[in-house]
Amino acid sequence: MPFCPNCGYEYKDSVQTCPDCGTKLVDKLPDFNPSDEEDVHWVALHALPNLIYAEMVKDVLDEKKIPCYIKSDFISVAYGVKGISAVGQQALIFVPEKYYKQSEEILHQMFDHI
Repeated sequence: MPFCPNCGYEYKDSVQTCPDCGTKLVDKLPDFNPSDEEDVHWVALHALPNLIYAEMVKDVLDEKKIPCYIKSDFISVAYGVKGISAVGQQALIFVPEKYYKQSEEILHQMFDHI
């Protein structure tokens, strides 16, 4: 399936150009190498209630070759607690700004109830 090299979206084989930005689609996205980009601006996705949710989203983003990292609450990290979170605590996933829209859509497809 073809991909947009600018947006990172995947399209059906019948689509030739990206409907969002008009760029010609490619068969494979180039691998992301942080050293290729001097100033990567990382942005947070919608907050998640605990580390388990964040790890599930990160697995899907990794599958889609979207670079990301998780910043979790202190209790989850310090004590290795994953099943619960303290009141008001949350986990955040950060992605490069150019992947924000695609990543946020993936997150909402997975957890539209949060």
